[in-house]
Amino acid sequence: MTQQPEQTNPALAAPAPDADALGALIGSYDKGFPQASTLWFMAALLFAFGIFVFWRSAQNLPDTTPDGVVYILYAIGVIALALGVALGCFIRRLVAEQPAYDVFEHGIRTCNRYGEQTALYSDIEDMFSHNNRAMAFRISPRTPWIFLGYSPDQLAVLSELHDRHRAQRAKTLFQQAMDGKTVLFRYFQNTSWRAKNMLMNFPTSELTLNKRQLTIGDKSIDLDRIDHIDISAWTLKKTFLHKDGSIFHTMPMNAVLSFDVLYLLLMTLQAVQPPQPAPQ
Repeated sequence: MTQQPEQTNPALAAPAPDADALGALIGSYDKGFPQASTLWFMAALLFAFGIFVFWRSAQNLPDTTPDGVVYILYAIGVIALALGVALGCFIRRLVAEQPAYDVFEHGIRTCNRYGEQTALYSDIEDMFSHNNRAMAFRISPRTPWIFLGYSPDQLAVLSELHDRHRAQRAKTLFQQAMDGKTVLFRYFQNTSWRAKNMLMNFPTSELTLNKRQLTIGDKSIDLDRIDHIDISAWTLKKTFLHKDGSIFHTMPMNAVLSFDVLYLLLMTLQAVQPPQPAPQ
């Protein structure tokens, strides 16, 4: 099943949990990114250079100075000023897009251009991760994607966020599956990574799981018939293997959103499966 992209509306976000439900604060990060100070310096340098050239061209130059030189100085000044202003606007936009966020024991609070949003890890449906670090998440397809930083000082807390989401979301979905419900994950069919604007708008397909069976597209397999999931760094593929050695399904490396939740949930459900009768 393939979903069409849904309109993301901050007003449709899940109700914010109580502050006590979030638990202890683990780490906080302000808006910004590591290269911001360097880019601001470059913007200021260009702007100052443009002003200097304008000032220089306005001075009394020797009468022998060709008119073309004056025009060139004016042109250089205009270009430098324009580049400085454009770079400054670009940096401001980048900083505005970076969320300030607080990572707690049981949830995360973010503040970006959509306003403030708080969510428990157990409620976050879609997490995009890379190298066991959370990079972006959304509570559901009805809420905006929130892109997190990736600077060196954030790596440890992003790993912590990833691990806590995996454990707490998997626990919630495990209970739902054991209660007889079918749980849902989303995945991109044709690529392992997309730029931000594509990630925000590209449609996903659905993968479902209950306590007995995994279904991807129009194919289903009993959980006790899944041998393991092969993850290849060479082919950038994840392959679900049948116990008889055949391939059940292959997909790009980062196609499945919240894949580590799916993997932990699948392994846990397999572990609690009743033993199957031996073939006669």
